[in-house]
Amino acid sequence: MSLTDRTPDGAGVSAGLRVLARARWPEGPDDTLPRIAGFAASSFSPLVAETADRCLRARYGHPPAAGAPRTALLLASPGGDLATADALAEAVAAGGRVPPLLFYQSNPNAVLGHLAARWGLDGPVVALGPGFEEERHLHDQARLLIDDGEAEQVLAVTAHQGPPDRATAALLAPGPA
Repeated sequence: MSLTDRTPDGAGVSAGLRVLARARWPEGPDDTLPRIAGFAASSFSPLVAETADRCLRARYGHPPAAGAPRTALLLASPGGDLATADALAEAVAAGGRVPPLLFYQSNPNAVLGHLAARWGLDGPVVALGPGFEEERHLHDQARLLIDDGEAEQVLAVTAHQGPPDRATAALLAPGPA
């Protein structure tokens, strides 16, 4: 279940967290992902960045996020960047030179760092693999970051590289849902 869905009992966001803004990708059949300099051969990083941008724009307008409290970036993806992993495997299997950009973008924290710099966010960046994309698990991680004093709010993104590509984002803060 993604951040924009509700739990089966209708509870929605975990107790103690409220949603300040939400976004998803795609929003419609004509949605296209913008290119991002430094990220090539894959839709994963543009997918994460565009969905996060939409969420942050809903709260702060255009970057930087003026006046934003300490904000953590939390990414969950069941498969990660599959296209980059495939491109790396093909290059290695062919015995060819692996393009340096692929090494950079193969780490999901690279796109989170890109977002933090673009929006002026100063909290930790955390990328999680399979098992955390369900709402309650992702909220548990967001709660930990807030409760430990690492952040005052958390931008939580789930990304599934397709086909079809899809992602959700929610800006979470302490308080009633």
